[in-house]
Formats: sequence, structure tokens, C-alpha cells
Amino acid sequence: MLRVPVEKIEPGMVLARPIPVPNDPRRFLLQRGVEIPLDLIPRLKQLNIREVWIRHRDLEFLEDLIDEGLGERQREVYLHVRRNFEMIMGGAASEIDVQHFESSIAALFDFLKKSSTGNVLLQKLDAFDNYLMSHSTNVCYLSLLLGLKVDRYLIEERQFKRARDAKDLQSLGLGCLLHDVGKMFIPVEILNKPGRLTPEETQIIQRHPVDGFELVKGRVPANAAQIVLNHHQRYRGGGYPTRVDSRSGKELPPLEGKQIPILSRIATICDVYDAATTSRVYQVAKPPVQVLHEMRTFCQSFFDPQIARAFYQIIPPFPIGQIVTLSNGVEAAVVDFNPKYPVQPKVQGLRDPYGWPYSDSSLEEIDLALHSDLEIASINGVDVRPFQLSQATAEVAGAVALA
Repeated sequence: MLRVPVEKIEPGMVLARPIPVPNDPRRFLLQRGVEIPLDLIPRLKQLNIREVWIRHRDLEFLEDLIDEGLGERQREVYLHVRRNFEMIMGGAASEIDVQHFESSIAALFDFLKKSSTGNVLLQKLDAFDNYLMSHSTNVCYLSLLLGLKVDRYLIEERQFKRARDAKDLQSLGLGCLLHDVGKMFIPVEILNKPGRLTPEETQIIQRHPVDGFELVKGRVPANAAQIVLNHHQRYRGGGYPTRVDSRSGKELPPLEGKQIPILSRIATICDVYDAATTSRVYQVAKPPVQVLHEMRTFCQSFFDPQIARAFYQIIPPFPIGQIVTLSNGVEAAVVDFNPKYPVQPKVQGLRDPYGWPYSDSSLEEIDLALHSDLEIASINGVDVRPFQLSQATAEVAGAVALA
């Protein structure tokens, strides 16, 4: 099974996973086992479907790593978000349907706790027709994965709670689902503006945490509401919204460091990652390896270092099933993630440097962590070696720290 970009679909390729209808994720454009009609490709692009899973004789074992229950639960969360947000925007409802949100989050959370592979495969909802709603669902999903990874840190940071309650991530998931709810009140022409925002438009955008907080406070648990208010606060300062002293009316500096609630710190890094890896009206999605490089290089001050370290250990720069070209010219598929050395995954050769398919690619598996002379050179013809430098340096530093 391979992740194949839509523009790389070839005659005879057969789906290994169904393609959901973006505006109705309980229905499917195509079911598994169906050969992809080439005349459907323009429609897939129009619907912002970037890649599909196709069957590959030598990579059938990857199908066992993907439990379709994850996608079902994600789509269920998305549907609750969509239904609720649309009712509020249309004036048919004035309150958040918290009960439905909590039940769908609980189902997703229980699935992730029982799954040993969800953190490797990262099945984001990229092909859905409303960015705000799919982004909210993705940030919820990523935050739950990260919350499971940093459960001891949660206990340390929330010593006022019993350990069991400190690790309870229901409020984290709920706050992340609602973190951008304030954007519903921003005019679409500003929200989707392709060019640079004016200072006035920037001020309107930066009001969304406060507008969202005003909508949810008193209706959701306080720590979930804090995520809505504080997900743009930066760990070393400089975030927003601006705080105001309730007595004097004077402006206060933004929160920073441990002043920012830990659930908000988790939400922040998930929000930044998903926004950068998702296509929008004014932005083409960047590959994970590029985004992770930029987060390490340009956004270090945004994140709690301990949460960032955990995040980089669960987010693969090269997703399972992705087709890559190695520095020796071999075309390969990523088949395993190495949390200790993320930019050096295991790969399985598909074609030799001359473009000929291997007769038995299962004999061509390479653990890049054991081959210092090899690296992933490109994805879809784009050189990704510059994006690996910061991550390789971090790997060395981590190895030294563990020695």
C-alpha cells in the first residue's frame, strides 16, 4: 500500500482505502478495490484531495498497520463540529453542543489509547471541504496523541489534581475542537484573503481567541475554555491576545512560559503544525519534513521545550507509505518510523536508480539509521535535504543527552 499524490496516479492503480466525499464524510467517492478512473483526477484535485492510498503487491503488510476505525472516529468528530458550527453561524443555535462533542472525543481518545500505530500513521483529514472544521478536528486528534505522550508532564504540571484526573484529556480534546470557534465571526473575505493582511485586518483576526472564549466560557470546562483563549500565547512571550487588568484597565503583557496552562501549550504546537501542513485558499500545504524543519528553526520560542521534544518524537517527517527518492537514486517507500532518528526511517526499495522495478522489493529494505552514506534526497522531485539539517542536529543532541 502506497500514498500516491493525485497527480501521480497511473492507469491500473487500485484503491487500498476508500475516498470519502468531502462534504459528506459518511459517503465515499470510490470504494477500496476499485481501479481509479483517470478522468476522476481533475475532480479529486478540485476537492483538494492531495493523495490516495493504492494497493502495491510488495507492501500489503502496511494495510495491517492502518485500522480504519481511526478514520471513522475522526469523521464522526468532524461531523459533530460541522453540524454545530453551521447551526451557530446560521443562527439556529446559540450554544455549543458539548455533550455530543464529548462523546465523540471519548470514542476517539479510547481508540488512540488502545492503538499502537496511530502515532505513526497520522491520518489527518486533508480532504474535507471546510478548513476551519477539518483543522479543528485535526488539532483535536494531534493533541490527544501528544497528551498521551506527555502524561507524566501533565501530572507534574497539574499537581493540584489527582494523577488520574491530571491525565484526563477530555478537556484537551474539547478545547482543541473549539480553539478556532471565534473565527466564525470573522468576515470570509478577511479569513480567506490570499494577500498580506492590513494592520486593521490583522487586528480583526487576532480577536478570534477572545471572541471564541466569550462564546464558550461557562458552557465548557474552564481548562477547555482556556485553550480557546490562549492557543496563540507564545512560550517565550510575544503572543496574543493582549491582556487587560480588570481593575485599572491597563494593558498587561501576554502570558509566557509556565504562566500558560499546559493544555494550551499542547494545543499551540498542534495548531501550528496542522495549519502549515494543510492547503488553504491562500496557501499550498507544505510537506511534514519542511514544516518540522521550520518549526525547529523559526518557531522554537513558540513552544514549551518539553512538549516540543515529545511532539517531534511522534510526528514522522516522512509519513508511512510515502514514496521518496534516496541520494543514490533509488525510489523507495517509507515503511517504518524511527522516533529516535526521525529523518532516517526504514524504507523499502521500489525501483533501482535506472527506474527498473525490483523483482522482490521485500529484499530491498534499508534502515537509513544504519547507513550514514544514504539519505532521503527528494519527494516528488523536490529536494528535501535542506529541511533535514535541523532535525539531524537535534537527533545528535538527543543521542548525546541519553549517553
